[in-house]
Amino acid sequence: MESLRIKETDRIAALQNELGKIGATLTEMDAGRWMLTPGKVSGEEITINTYHDHRMAMGLAPLATLTNLKIESPDVVNKSYPGFWDDMQSVGFEIR
Repeated sequence: MESLRIKETDRIAALQNELGKIGATLTEMDAGRWMLTPGKVSGEEITINTYHDHRMAMGLAPLATLTNLKIESPDVVNKSYPGFWDDMQSVGFEIR
């Protein structure tokens, strides 16, 4: 789990920030044990910061099933999965 803090970004802090936009919280209960408390998604547009990390863009993209979602720097997925947005579109996601 500690490697999550030293990759492209501190993914734990990034997840806490971005999930906080929907009122969710990610709390470390004990070393390596986390609790996610769901939030309440509104109908308003939410802008997700990717922190230049492809996993953040891909991991948070499914929030688009719940709300109008804008992902900053969507091309960051090209690092590991260049066809990600095409594949998302092929299963019904609207990509603009």
